[in-house]
Amino acid sequence: MYRKGSNPRMLWLFAVLLLVVLFMKPKDNGAGYTPYFHTLNLELKERGPGKPIVLLDLDRLDSNLKVLKEKIKPPLEYRVVVKSLPSLDLLKYIVRSTGSKRLMVFHSGDVAMLLNDPEFQKFDILLGKPMPVSALEDIYSKTKKENFQSAQWLVDTSKRVEQYLSFAKEKNIKLKLSLEIDIGLHRGGFPEPESSLSLLELIQNNPQSLELSGYMGYEPHVASVPVIFGNKIAAMEKSLQSSLQTYSSFIEEGKIKYPTLFKKELVYNGGGSKTYGFYQKNPGVVNDVSLGSALVKPTDFDVESLEEHSPAVFIATPVLKKLEGTKIPFLESFSFLFPIWNPNQEITYFIYGGAYSAKKESPRGLEDNSLFGSSTNQSILNGSKKTELEPDDYVFFRPTQSEKVMAEMGEIHLLRSGKLSGTWKCFIN
Repeated sequence: MYRKGSNPRMLWLFAVLLLVVLFMKPKDNGAGYTPYFHTLNLELKERGPGKPIVLLDLDRLDSNLKVLKEKIKPPLEYRVVVKSLPSLDLLKYIVRSTGSKRLMVFHSGDVAMLLNDPEFQKFDILLGKPMPVSALEDIYSKTKKENFQSAQWLVDTSKRVEQYLSFAKEKNIKLKLSLEIDIGLHRGGFPEPESSLSLLELIQNNPQSLELSGYMGYEPHVASVPVIFGNKIAAMEKSLQSSLQTYSSFIEEGKIKYPTLFKKELVYNGGGSKTYGFYQKNPGVVNDVSLGSALVKPTDFDVESLEEHSPAVFIATPVLKKLEGTKIPFLESFSFLFPIWNPNQEITYFIYGGAYSAKKESPRGLEDNSLFGSSTNQSILNGSKKTELEPDDYVFFRPTQSEKVMAEMGEIHLLRSGKLSGTWKCFIN
């Protein structure tokens, strides 16, 4: 029975609204460091440089290299993707561990640098994207002729091959050409086997200037195959098999029309960080598998096919200031409401630097403040009291991609058994 004057509908509506508000109210997401980052924080506070740095955990890198070597075995060959690992010291560490003498390079400056480096100039260098002929001219001007001719240049159209042919004749050199083919990504390259035949004819008719060195078929779309019901890994393997069938059709058509070009062993490149592990189980046309990011595993590579890999690269930056609550300019009178509504705004931290291409890793529950805005000088983070940070403690991030963050920071600080153990310089792409 309701009291006189009460409105059951209004009471019901009030109860629903109260439940909605309680449901929408943010939960306290804060937590202190995990043991791993607790140890790193103590190490950085004692021996760190007091500024934002990139950290590379060599123990985790070694673990990822071990997984790699278990998944890529002869007759498959491993090719290191240079853009994802922009440090000569890091590249040397990886090639010495894996025994690989193959590199995939995406930037003209890197090509010239590597072709002139005593350790890498004899490596098998494959371009990861087709370059304007002016880029070839620039690289040629900085490189010894014999070293320049050792690289494999990626081509995607007959027009580009004609440009390369004119360049080769002008310089009196011979260019090795690898054909970029579309095996499902639809990002360019020859779309079907027939479209590549005119290129093969150009190569066959100009043996003094051009040489077929292989094919490159990239298939990152395989990792994005839609799955509503069923097993994601199984769906990826099925998608990869379809792409490899397309790859094979290019080779078969080329061998039928221009068999002399295929008498020697060619490089049939494929793979990528998210798909490389499938090639050992699906032997076929591809004999050369590329990857780089999987070895340090930034957040863009948190996928099921890389569950055996561990994140090995982080950004660490110190806390400069700690303030109670969250005060926003021009909203000071209302600022006391922010932490009442959202416990994750109980504390304000200002960190050294910010606006990184990265995701917050530890402590858990730190948030950007959308009202205050981001900054590359002193970025503001909010958190609950459970985050337990103090000035000079470090906030840890995981990069979304390894190459951008490493190149921007300029150097990599190495970790071994949780201790700082030196630095490696990065190069700018």
